[in-house]
Amino acid sequence: MVPLHSRVGDIEGNLAKMLSRCDEAEGNGADLVCFPELSLTGYAMPHSRSLAMPDDHPALVSMSERTEGSDLSICFGYVDAEGHIVQAVASKGRIMGRYGKTHLGEREQGVMTPGDSFPIMDIGKAKVGISICWEAHFPEIAGMYALDGADIILMPFASGLGGARRQSSWDRFLPARAYDNTVFVAAVNAFGDTTAGTMMGGGAVAYNVRGETIGYSYGSQVLTVDLDPEQMDRIRAGHYESMRDVYFLDKRRPGLYGRITE
Repeated sequence: MVPLHSRVGDIEGNLAKMLSRCDEAEGNGADLVCFPELSLTGYAMPHSRSLAMPDDHPALVSMSERTEGSDLSICFGYVDAEGHIVQAVASKGRIMGRYGKTHLGEREQGVMTPGDSFPIMDIGKAKVGISICWEAHFPEIAGMYALDGADIILMPFASGLGGARRQSSWDRFLPARAYDNTVFVAAVNAFGDTTAGTMMGGGAVAYNVRGETIGYSYGSQVLTVDLDPEQMDRIRAGHYESMRDVYFLDKRRPGLYGRITE
């Protein structure tokens, strides 16, 4: 998880920093690197809308090519040609999938285009779902991913909250996204001055499938964690001795929940 310092509109400079971080991560044995929301274009509303990138943009091609012949997968953000806030996953030399932010923030509404689906990206060692920034407050999104087989939900942020305030905020709700759905949750926030009037707070965190913190970093510090699927696989298979290890999704009664979708 890389709390990248992205400058709004500096796609070439942001790309160079991202590729450098990927080199470092791969050198340290990482399988997956996640950058914050709009890491490639930089985050600023409404200005980010003008930075829309077509699918064949050289920077997107570079991100795809970086994973060719490599075991590294990369999750990164940009604005697509339709105005979606996209978080894409590059793996095996191509864009494995794209998620368009489905729940837009107040400053994004009327500027950006909302997405309408929750794709899961299979990177080989894990199946990945994505929830962007304040979407982490919607438990239905995490539930959808878990029911469709996601192992990890990545949550890229672009928020001014940093330090202890950032940690306190995440610790109030992200553990529940992991615990209730038996998935790993990892969040990363943009860092530093965007040069467009916003100072991002940085930070990164990861939780295991029982909502326990397995790593935290402040500011621009990179967070690297090992995710062991043993507990997740055991719980999902129904092998538990107490309620502490029950697989909650198997115990649901969806017929009673219609009010949630109204």
